[in-house]
Amino acid sequence: MTMTITQLQHYELARRRLSDANLAFMEMVMHPTNPMTREDLTKLIKLRPDHYRRFAGWLDVLPSRSN
Repeated sequence: MTMTITQLQHYELARRRLSDANLAFMEMVMHPTNPMTREDLTKLIKLRPDHYRRFAGWLDVLPSRSN
């Protein structure tokens, strides 16, 4: 017996994954002792563009490692 899930359940799963990813990103940005830098995000976007490209707008906001 296979269990199928409804469109609403698919939506909720996708929404939750996106929310979890956003929270993880914000934790990296706001880390008290090792916050994310522009260089860190640039490397992540190059490494996994499908996951991190949506955060590219933060490149203008994040501090540079040299600051």
